[in-house]
Amino acid sequence: MTATRNNPLRAFLGLAGLLTVWQLIVAARWVPEEYLPGVPAVFGALVEQFSDRAFWVGEALTLLRAIGGLLLATVCGVGVAVLAARFRWVEQALAPLVQIMLSLPPAALVPLSIFALGLGPKLFAFIIWYSAVWVIYLGTNNALRSNEPVQLNMARTFGYGRWETLWRVRLPAAAPEVFTSVRLAAAGALMATVATEMLAGKDGLGFLLYDTAFSLRIPEMFALLLTAGFNGVLLNQAILRMRRYVSGWHEQLSATARA
Repeated sequence: MTATRNNPLRAFLGLAGLLTVWQLIVAARWVPEEYLPGVPAVFGALVEQFSDRAFWVGEALTLLRAIGGLLLATVCGVGVAVLAARFRWVEQALAPLVQIMLSLPPAALVPLSIFALGLGPKLFAFIIWYSAVWVIYLGTNNALRSNEPVQLNMARTFGYGRWETLWRVRLPAAAPEVFTSVRLAAAGALMATVATEMLAGKDGLGFLLYDTAFSLRIPEMFALLLTAGFNGVLLNQAILRMRRYVSGWHEQLSATARA
């Protein structure tokens, strides 16, 4: 038996189904067309955006901010999770803090962060980092705690110490779940980026969304929303490819075990 892979045709049919339902809702006039334009109008606005330099600048800035904050959160989240796996007291000390931080929406921190960090790269870096780091830490910590006893006993048999077992056995075995937590955090990082740009930015997709919405340029607004959604797909696929490169051996072993 081989590992299940994404079917592009099924993905296309799912997207086509969504667009069909959207157009049917517009045609049935369940929502006024002034507030929910049809699919052709939105795609027409999207094509027009492609010729606008501000659109491409905003798209690049949003992606760079989201990726930069996600990378920083990954380093911090995985690093602290490794310490928590090695030192039990670190995990116990962080447990209540993580639960509290996961409950606070990143957008709620924007006004206070403006006074502390100003309107600039530091603000974006902090909010995006905050939106992703707790998810990555929690996912990595759970993965490191779920290592197979057989793997750990084998490491002891070979004479590995605690740190060597952690780096050479536990962390590689946890890699697939670590990448899953990064994928989840990536969605939050993109949302935090757009939200921060809407609340405190002067460029980026979030700022363009805010501008088009309050200018009642509804087709352009939906076109930007589609672009933001496509960014999520793009970032998700990039992380999946990186996962196959780093821990593809794990998927091959799993497929062999199921065969």
